[in-house]
Amino acid sequence: MPSSTTVKLPDQLVRQLHSFRRRLRTVKMLEAVCLAGIAVILSYIFLYLSDRLWETPSAVGWILFFTAVAGLAVFIPLWSFRWVWQRRKEAQLARLISRTDPALGDRLLGVIELDSEKYGRQYSSEKLKAAAMEQVAREVSARDLTVNIPRPSHKKLFILLAVLALCTAGVCLVTPEAAGNALERWLRPFNPPERYTFTQLDPTPDSLVIPLGESSLYELRLAETTKSRPQTGEYFFHNRVRQQAPLADGAYKIHIPPMQQPDRLEFFAGDIARRLKIIPKARPSLLGATATVAYPAYMARPDGHEAMRAGVISAPAGSTLTLEVTASQDLLSAATAQGKPLRVKGSSVIIPDIRLEKDPQEIELTWTDRDGLAASQPVRIRLEPIEDKQPSIYLRGGENDRYVLEDTSIELEVEAADDFGLREMGVEWQGEKSFYDDEEENGSAAPDPAKAGKPVPGLRGEKVLADGHPTQTSLKGTYLFQARALKLSPQRVVVRGFTQDYKPGGNRVYSEPMIIFVLSKSEHAQMIRNELERITSELEGMIRRMDAMTDEARRMKGMEGSELKNSETQERLHALADEEQANRRELGDLLNRSEDLFKEASRNSQIDPSGMKEFMKGISMLKPIPNGPMRKAQNQFRSSASENRSAQDSRKDLDDGESSHSDATQALKDAMNQLSKSAQDMEASTFVARLKQAAAKEDSIANALVGQINIIVGMTMDELDPSTKREMETIATLQNASTQDISWILEDLSYYKSRTEERIYSDLYNQMNAFSLREKLDLVHGNILNAITARSIDESRLYASTLRHWAKLIDDYKKNRGGGGGGGGGGDQNSISDAEFEFMLKIIRMIQQEQDIRMRTRAAEQEHRKAPTPPAA
Repeated sequence: MPSSTTVKLPDQLVRQLHSFRRRLRTVKMLEAVCLAGIAVILSYIFLYLSDRLWETPSAVGWILFFTAVAGLAVFIPLWSFRWVWQRRKEAQLARLISRTDPALGDRLLGVIELDSEKYGRQYSSEKLKAAAMEQVAREVSARDLTVNIPRPSHKKLFILLAVLALCTAGVCLVTPEAAGNALERWLRPFNPPERYTFTQLDPTPDSLVIPLGESSLYELRLAETTKSRPQTGEYFFHNRVRQQAPLADGAYKIHIPPMQQPDRLEFFAGDIARRLKIIPKARPSLLGATATVAYPAYMARPDGHEAMRAGVISAPAGSTLTLEVTASQDLLSAATAQGKPLRVKGSSVIIPDIRLEKDPQEIELTWTDRDGLAASQPVRIRLEPIEDKQPSIYLRGGENDRYVLEDTSIELEVEAADDFGLREMGVEWQGEKSFYDDEEENGSAAPDPAKAGKPVPGLRGEKVLADGHPTQTSLKGTYLFQARALKLSPQRVVVRGFTQDYKPGGNRVYSEPMIIFVLSKSEHAQMIRNELERITSELEGMIRRMDAMTDEARRMKGMEGSELKNSETQERLHALADEEQANRRELGDLLNRSEDLFKEASRNSQIDPSGMKEFMKGISMLKPIPNGPMRKAQNQFRSSASENRSAQDSRKDLDDGESSHSDATQALKDAMNQLSKSAQDMEASTFVARLKQAAAKEDSIANALVGQINIIVGMTMDELDPSTKREMETIATLQNASTQDISWILEDLSYYKSRTEERIYSDLYNQMNAFSLREKLDLVHGNILNAITARSIDESRLYASTLRHWAKLIDDYKKNRGGGGGGGGGGDQNSISDAEFEFMLKIIRMIQQEQDIRMRTRAAEQEHRKAPTPPAA
């Protein structure tokens, strides 16, 4: 069966529907364009108005931007889709018409369905369909379909758009800067320029650093390009009252109170608003300063560093300083008080090439940190020139005055110090004018003809112990002094340490002098005897005090029991115990001195062994006393004074204490007698040596005159050459010293003969007085000063022979007397024999010599180590 055809819509109806569609599209597209334009203009206007009131937040700018974009890029396509794409077919148009005219819309929709393939086949009569379509077409042809366009508002929207556009144009004409700024901010929400305001301020930072804990004044100044000049601004801090800031001299002055914590400042004037973060911060302060010091050239020192102490940097005058002043934070700039800029490095200010003269200088500078904070007051640093002082040196070696034998070694300690470097350190010695004198071990005086008569005019010498360095400020060393190694005869020697620094024109600096008396064996023996007599004299004084204590104890023994226990007696007993304790300490000191003296005496082979033996016996007698009967007496006196003891017990303790004290006193008397006998034996033995030494000196004077006789024969003292005259005066001085020695021998012999019963000393004293040796030696002194040389030579030799004769008399007497009769100890079986003691004395001397050799060997080894090692071949 053939398919049925569908009846087509009438052409007139189709044309009406197409006309309706065109009109619909036109109206709705105009509406879309107007709405989009209104959205864009409103977005811009809103931003413009917002900027006049405040700093439009970035989020609002983005919202306004996206609103405009939505109007252009989203709303128009959506509107077009709705009113163009979805209204392109006749059926769609009929449905749209039915919204405003349901009857017409339904009839048009029914006709359109008859025309469609889908619905038209339901009706088998073609004529009926055509008739229906014609009927609807005739009804529609008389009507205007465009009135059915829903809510056409394009004219109103266009008018609104035109009004907004005109207003916007007016705003742009009146305020082109603000309009242009708003347009740029509207177009660039991602990176908007700074908001334009009619009230304009000079640029300000986002944060303001103020001094910590200080009030400050901050100015917000109007820019020259400002359009508005509000006479009053307002500002406030966080959680504080709003305050007024009047316009003065083109600026608003804001008073910032003292702050300890960060805060926020908000300022409003006209249409501008400024917000600043207030950061309290400590001002940059002085932390310290150091100076790199280029020392004066003469010091030869590398550059050093001096730190500031109490605001002062000290350096030697003549130095060149590079000053580095350190602040508490990084700096932006620094300048001198005169405004000269200085180099800044981080938190330090570098000031180079400061010449330090003799007068102090003061460096004053100001600085500003990276946040613009300046120091509260100018920084001042004082530069003090210090003088290159003389070095100091100390010489140590025991007592200031030392008495030693010429073959004894003394270790001296030398220490030097300087502030800027030592050149050297050493020791020098200066002897007195003397003649060579050589005493043999056996005590005989036989001058060496090759040496005798040769005056030693104050031998002087020195030794550099250590070389310094410009940077070495201290030196230490030791020096082993031995008179014999230095060829110094017995005499008074002045020893001084010396040192020198690098200061131009500076002289040596010397220590306090140490006087060393180099003694001959006879002089040394005399010194030992004198010291022993002093010890004996002190023991004698102690014995007198102890006798008085004995009397006091015996008086208290006779008291009644009640009287013995009263407070006054108890105090007296305590005083006895205290005095006994003091005596113990004093006796201990005397015992130590005695032992040291014995060691010193053992060095001298000229001291009679018998006297040394008595000396040792006296020391042995002293040793048990302090910790024996004296300690016992002290404890018993103290116990007797105890309040807890009964009267009977106190009396018994007092009896025992008095008995122990008496025993100690008697033991002291026995020891003192023993030491006195030892001193007498030593004194007797020294007379022989002293007489021989005096004879040797007279021989030396005679030999010295022999050396001058050929030069001065036939001449007076005034006619002599100055050097020869000075030599004769030196010989006369030594003759005068020899005469003085003879006087002392006579004086000591006078005292000794009165204490001993040996007739030889009385006879010798009478002979020496009868010979008038002192007066004759005075005449020799006068002859030497008058250049009477031959007679002086003969007389000196005669008197030397006479002195030897007297010495021989004593020596022969002692030999004939033998070793007996000198003990005084009563033949104690435990006592050591003379032969054993002499052997022991030799052992002691050998040990002392060995110690001396070790000291000299050590000193020589140290010298060897200091010597530079020669380079290998």
